[in-house]
Amino acid sequence: MFDWVGWLLRAVYIYGFLIGVSNFEIDWRAGRVLKSIRSTAYAATINILTVLVLGFQVGTDTNLNVIFGNANKLHEYVIIVMSVLRIISGLTVLLTRWQQRCKLMTLVRILFRLYLEKPQIKRMSRWAILTKTITVTLKDFLQIALALEALGRLGARQALGMYMQFGMAALMSYALSQHYLIMLFVRVEYQILNSELEQVIEESCWLSYHSPRNGVFMTKCCYLADRLEDIGKRQDEVQSIVTYLGEVFAVQGLLAFTENYISSVGTTYLIFSLFKYGRERLGMPLNAVIFSICWCFFHYLDSFRSHFLMLSILDEHRRMAGLLKKSSMFAPGLDVRLEQSFETYLFQLARNPLKMHVMQMFPISHTFTTAMFGSIAMNSIYLIQYDMENF
Repeated sequence: MFDWVGWLLRAVYIYGFLIGVSNFEIDWRAGRVLKSIRSTAYAATINILTVLVLGFQVGTDTNLNVIFGNANKLHEYVIIVMSVLRIISGLTVLLTRWQQRCKLMTLVRILFRLYLEKPQIKRMSRWAILTKTITVTLKDFLQIALALEALGRLGARQALGMYMQFGMAALMSYALSQHYLIMLFVRVEYQILNSELEQVIEESCWLSYHSPRNGVFMTKCCYLADRLEDIGKRQDEVQSIVTYLGEVFAVQGLLAFTENYISSVGTTYLIFSLFKYGRERLGMPLNAVIFSICWCFFHYLDSFRSHFLMLSILDEHRRMAGLLKKSSMFAPGLDVRLEQSFETYLFQLARNPLKMHVMQMFPISHTFTTAMFGSIAMNSIYLIQYDMENF
């Protein structure tokens, strides 16, 4: 059967290699991750050229406000802040990829090993991978369309400025896509572990109320204890991936969070401006409006999917803890080793709870997500009120 998921993942890796973000090679057949002169030299060349072109563009005193032809000062400030954050984020991705190169290679090796143990991960995550790839691809194509539209409207210099901004956004988008794929792997692993844990609990519960002959009973209890210990070891390893991933993507995560937060406020204000002033007064053609709206849709759809994926992992972890608490409903008389295995697993989860943070500054949780959306709404209102009072 044609493995389209595997080819899709290879295409994603090749794309990252071409834009200079992936600076190591992957042997997909052997499952090996290695450095090579070719990958190092190519990534270094692309990164240096990107920095040089960006430096030349910034040094030519180009106006970063290439969205509106006729913008007031507040529009310019909002767009410039969003553009500068996008550029800083892209440059940070290039820099951190060299600093975190060995850690990323180690992380990919761990993922390969766990995948070989549970190859059904690819099948269970195939539609999420396809949806993610389509979303990011459409977003990048819309960026190219916006740059081409700006080329005929603003001239080569201004269009190059827009192209560089979107190029930086594409670098960050690829880095976040890698983060998404790893977190998707973690979520599927949690789903598999919860399914296996549920089976162990059901069999243990039945065994506690329907004890067979002594020899069979002891054999079955030892078998279930072995399965439970194996689940506990895999859960601890999967959780360590989340912690390790948070360290590798710490700076990129902080910049992505900051950029998405400020961009959400700025985008809300710019949409209000379109309704208030009209696209003709702002000097924005209909094609640019359509491309911008479509790009915003796919951009925030991609961001929401990534964020809610992390929340779903926290939910799966809580579900696992809830399943383990069902062991208190077992009838007395189970084998001592099996009962100790349940107690050890419960203690493991209590001692090492799953927590996600953005560079140890912002927690990722349902409560913080609600507060973040409320904060975005309030700051958008403040910006709109300032525009209504002063422009």
